[in-house]
Amino acid sequence: MKKINSIITLRHFEKDEPLILYSPDFADDVSRQMNYTIADISVYVYDDDSFYDLDKEVTYGSNSYIVDRKPSTHRNLYVNAKDIIMIQEADIDLDNH
Repeated sequence: MKKINSIITLRHFEKDEPLILYSPDFADDVSRQMNYTIADISVYVYDDDSFYDLDKEVTYGSNSYIVDRKPSTHRNLYVNAKDIIMIQEADIDLDNH
């Protein structure tokens, strides 16, 4: 079952737009990684290993939404822990939408 448990926002360069990553890791686990220099987080990706973008894949209805395209798999990503701006808890079940 594919489920997004946290949404992680990263900023590597100050002038760049923040990068939003969707992760099967729980927010508590990701926040613990921030105590280290390098954070090891798992993120959802497409077939070509580009980062999954939930905002582009959702069609909204009156009281519901449909996830049109699901991520292929997830990969481990090693980032500078100082680049993590925000971690949000999420509970998005990708299989049942």
